[in-house]
Amino acid sequence: MRIRNKLLISLVIVSVLLIVLISFTSQGRTRPGIVEELFGRMITPVQGAFYSSGEFFRNTFKNLYDLRNLKAENDALKEEVEKLKQQNRQLIQMALENSRLRNLLDFKDTNLQFKYIGASVTGRDPGNWYDVYTINKGSKDGVEVNDAVIVSYGYLVGKVIEAGDSYSKVMAIIDERSSVSIIVNRTRDMGIVSGNPDSDVIAIMELEADIVKGDDIITSEYSTLPKGLYIGKVKSVEKQERKLQKTVVIEPSVDFKRLEEVFVIKPIE
Repeated sequence: MRIRNKLLISLVIVSVLLIVLISFTSQGRTRPGIVEELFGRMITPVQGAFYSSGEFFRNTFKNLYDLRNLKAENDALKEEVEKLKQQNRQLIQMALENSRLRNLLDFKDTNLQFKYIGASVTGRDPGNWYDVYTINKGSKDGVEVNDAVIVSYGYLVGKVIEAGDSYSKVMAIIDERSSVSIIVNRTRDMGIVSGNPDSDVIAIMELEADIVKGDDIITSEYSTLPKGLYIGKVKSVEKQERKLQKTVVIEPSVDFKRLEEVFVIKPIE
């Protein structure tokens, strides 16, 4: 009976102490109790680990999401850049074509004695690279053998050597088989030019001919081609005393490696 009473009394005392402790801790205080301190020390490292892990995974998934968005934006920018490049190439091509057409119109305005037939280069003779060209206009368009072929500014390409119904072949002045009567624009001295393997044209002139580097060379009135078509500038002049002549190297005005559009010209009778 005494033991039971002692247990009851102990239980009552513990209960009162707990009530007092709860009442004390529930009031405003600035420091935790001993129990809370021990509990905090045990739980804080675990809580920190869970917090750090959560932050790691959150940041990892955020970075992956940002990378995916950046890749999509980068792909879109690349596509936009390619479109702009294509538009730029088209604009440049149009500007060059317009420039060539304006130059041709300027030449036409001062050379009304010709009929002009526009044509595109469709091929090159594989046996004479850069020397013989095929164009997409022929006899049904009015093209005939020996017609002169030019580009803008009246620069001479060569002459027609074959005319089919819907195509023609043009021998360039740089072809070794070509022969054109020329005149020095400055002094009116005359000579004959023919092509050579270096894509220049070579003129053989009299030893007394007045011709120097930089002189402009045009077709003469004795050529089978119309007079006054521009051939190019003199690159060098070499005297050959024993042969009593001068060998003149002329750089053509036409870029034969990039020939695209040409014009067949015919005198209007």
